[in-house]
Amino acid sequence: MDRLLRGLKWLWGTSWPLYAALVLGANVVGAAAVMLFLRYLVPTEDLNAVQVDNSSINAIGLIYAAFAVLVGVIVTFQLFRPVLDWQRDPDSHDANMVRNLVMRLPIYQAGVAAVIWLIGIAIAVAVAATAAARLALVTGVTLALAAMVVVLLTYLQAERLVRPIAAEALARRFEDSTMEPPIRTRLLMTWGMTTGIPVAGIGLMVLGHWAGYFTDTAVDILPATVALAATALITGYFGTRLATASVTDPILELQEAINRVRRGDTDAQVDIYDGSEIGVLQAGFNEMMRGLKDRQRVRDLFGSYVGTEVAERALEEQPELGGEDRRVAVIFVDVIGSTTFAVNHTPEEVVSELNNFFDVVVEVVHRNRGVINKFQGDAALAIFGAPLNLNDATSHALTAARELRTELRGLRLEAGIGVASGHVVAGHIGGHDRFEYTVIGDAVNQAARLTDLAKDTPGRILTNMSTLRGANEAERARWTAMKSIELRGRHQMTQLARPIRSTLADRS
Repeated sequence: MDRLLRGLKWLWGTSWPLYAALVLGANVVGAAAVMLFLRYLVPTEDLNAVQVDNSSINAIGLIYAAFAVLVGVIVTFQLFRPVLDWQRDPDSHDANMVRNLVMRLPIYQAGVAAVIWLIGIAIAVAVAATAAARLALVTGVTLALAAMVVVLLTYLQAERLVRPIAAEALARRFEDSTMEPPIRTRLLMTWGMTTGIPVAGIGLMVLGHWAGYFTDTAVDILPATVALAATALITGYFGTRLATASVTDPILELQEAINRVRRGDTDAQVDIYDGSEIGVLQAGFNEMMRGLKDRQRVRDLFGSYVGTEVAERALEEQPELGGEDRRVAVIFVDVIGSTTFAVNHTPEEVVSELNNFFDVVVEVVHRNRGVINKFQGDAALAIFGAPLNLNDATSHALTAARELRTELRGLRLEAGIGVASGHVVAGHIGGHDRFEYTVIGDAVNQAARLTDLAKDTPGRILTNMSTLRGANEAERARWTAMKSIELRGRHQMTQLARPIRSTLADRS
């Protein structure tokens, strides 16, 4: 944005006179060139006689040239004045009006040049007609052909110079692709005006010689023919270069923006400064990038609610109701005394402390490759081994539980932690319009029961021996067996286990 503002300041601050000089200067150079062509290269005795005998023609030409430049500067400034006012105070102007004006400035500029040329042609033809009708015809045709070339070059030059201001005008909204000639029309007009017209002039010179408009010998029209051929080369080159740049410049900018996206820059945007199909491409790229950012934002937000793994799987596959049998490990974390804490503290304090507490839980679970399946008020359920397969899920769950015991120390809230493993049904549960990914099975129930017991157990973390036997040897060595009890809702004894105290080796 800073670069754009600097560019606008350069364009409208120190360089507006340069803009006028470039656009109007091209017209002055074109007019001078065509007058020299008429005077020295067109082999017409009538023209030479008028130029020699009537010296006032030169004065008329100079006076009109000065008048044309002055009128051109004034009219050009009046065209740009609404844009300058808009830049000083954008809120007080109609954005659509300014947008349309900016995109049509090159056309308006070319129209100003065309009107000035038409007036000049009328004056030149009137002066030439005082000498001979044949001279007036040659003068009118020559000036008309030159006018078409110069007017087109004026349009191409103006279109390139107003790009920075057009980018600002179209930054917020791009409505359609009808504000400038289509690319096909622009390129064909460029060829026709800058190459076709000089070549047509050569043909007219030959036809004029055959019709007797020029001197008798064919050699006399050779300088004019060579000059027209050189003009076709020069104007064709500059016209093609400007027209090509109006296409290649935005394509190169799009290519650079695409390369930035490949490098991971999701904020890549391009300036929209063309009112043709190119503008549609520019606006389409920016719209596509906004869509990608929105998609990524929704994906991140979706992942924050259901877990990154579940979100990615849902985006890659079409979720369906139902489940599959999976062997997983489960951690259930439940805050102790949350009701009392809520009574003695404001709701804001309660939410803040719960968020601090669950920040630790989420970080530890993810670090050990688990998934937070859901938050249930002041409790959390973490799964290891679903929806993505995880080798040695039980060991990861037991390690996460031990780390939670350590990292939750020092917080104002305490919790009981239960760990269990076993076969569950994992899948999407609910209705067709509203469902969630979850796990259902005895392992989840056992983890909840163990959590209730852990609240009154030293260290406040428990598992059962059947779960512990499924872990690797290194993890089993960090736990110790306890007594057997009958868990609520079960009709068999369950032997408990809890972590042993940290050893020096663990601390290191």
